[in-house]
Amino acid sequence: MTTPATPAQPTGPYFFLSYAHVPPHDPVDTGDPNQWVEKLFRALCEHIMHLTRVPAGAAGYMDRELRAGDNWSQTLSDRLSTCRVFVPLYSPRYFESDHCGKEWAAFLERAPRHGAPDAIVPAVWAPMRTMTLPHAAQAIQFNHADLGTRYAEEGFYGIMKLNKYRSQYQMATLGLAQRIIQVAETTPMPHGRIRDYTTVPSVFGDHTPERPVTMTVVAPDLKHLPEGRDAYHYGRTPHEWDPYRSRDGMRPLADCAVEVARSRGFLPHVGTLDEHAESLAAEVPQAPGVLLVDPWATAADDGMESLRPVNQPGRQWISVMVPWNAQDYETVQQETRLRGCLREALGHKLTEPAANPSVPTLDAFKNILPDALHRATQQYFKHAPVYPPGGKKVDRPRLIGPEE
Repeated sequence: MTTPATPAQPTGPYFFLSYAHVPPHDPVDTGDPNQWVEKLFRALCEHIMHLTRVPAGAAGYMDRELRAGDNWSQTLSDRLSTCRVFVPLYSPRYFESDHCGKEWAAFLERAPRHGAPDAIVPAVWAPMRTMTLPHAAQAIQFNHADLGTRYAEEGFYGIMKLNKYRSQYQMATLGLAQRIIQVAETTPMPHGRIRDYTTVPSVFGDHTPERPVTMTVVAPDLKHLPEGRDAYHYGRTPHEWDPYRSRDGMRPLADCAVEVARSRGFLPHVGTLDEHAESLAAEVPQAPGVLLVDPWATAADDGMESLRPVNQPGRQWISVMVPWNAQDYETVQQETRLRGCLREALGHKLTEPAANPSVPTLDAFKNILPDALHRATQQYFKHAPVYPPGGKKVDRPRLIGPEE
């Protein structure tokens, strides 16, 4: 009697923990905002070491290094090539991360014929109550409530920070470790060398949202900078405006906004004030919208005139967000004048509940934008035209007494 062949198992770690790096809330803070993720990782590795015969150091892999240097991408690619199980740590920030989407996609390349392999075991770091999951995540069948109701509602971050949930945390970590072991020993991902993971398109890019939203960039380009404004934050088109530009390079604010909107199930249409002028001036809304306004754009006469159709009472389906970078010396120096220009150009809009006239950092922008989208959508549904179905009108049913 022959024993059935078991799938060849990779010699790498039991699991690869894929998570979104959280930046410090304060650039001068020397603390580690990802220390709680590392604590979870160590707990999982400890359980796996006790429950299996895995060698020391081979229970799991977690990227604890900053993405810098010559070998970081090769190291991650090697671990993604050899790990048995992929553990994505779900959070709102996770599905906005291009790196996390590339890690997921690279892992799938080891078995391209598998649309949603059993070797992916997701975990919840933070709840995503208002998010629409990308298709890649929707295809993974996993009941988080099996690891505990409180964990399913709050995620690991919510239960590991409070002592009263200590038992729920211990139960959830042990249950997740047991699930990783079960998959690693029965249905691991087939071994396969992957290419440099940074060259793989993010798996989250296949997510096609269905709710349209307009995103209008109100900013100058390099050829139309206001007097006294440096070119550091601008590009060849308004779309390239980066109010939070740092030493790490330039990334347009509109691109960040698109990522956040798509992760919330929206289909963003990005354009300039001129390109969206007709829809912004329409009395009947065509879609909810968000205005990304550079205060320097309101300092010019033509900028104020262009914003006049938007600055009307009752158009709350258009939310206004004004990045105000405290590290931007010119903006801080000219604050009084720029605030006055903003009030003159968008006085009505800035008094609306959804307005955000002073967004200090990129992280703050990413955190605030979902609420701005939500509020604009609510107002859109209040004011959008209603199209009843065609055909013969049917009277509403009425309750009558029993037949005699």
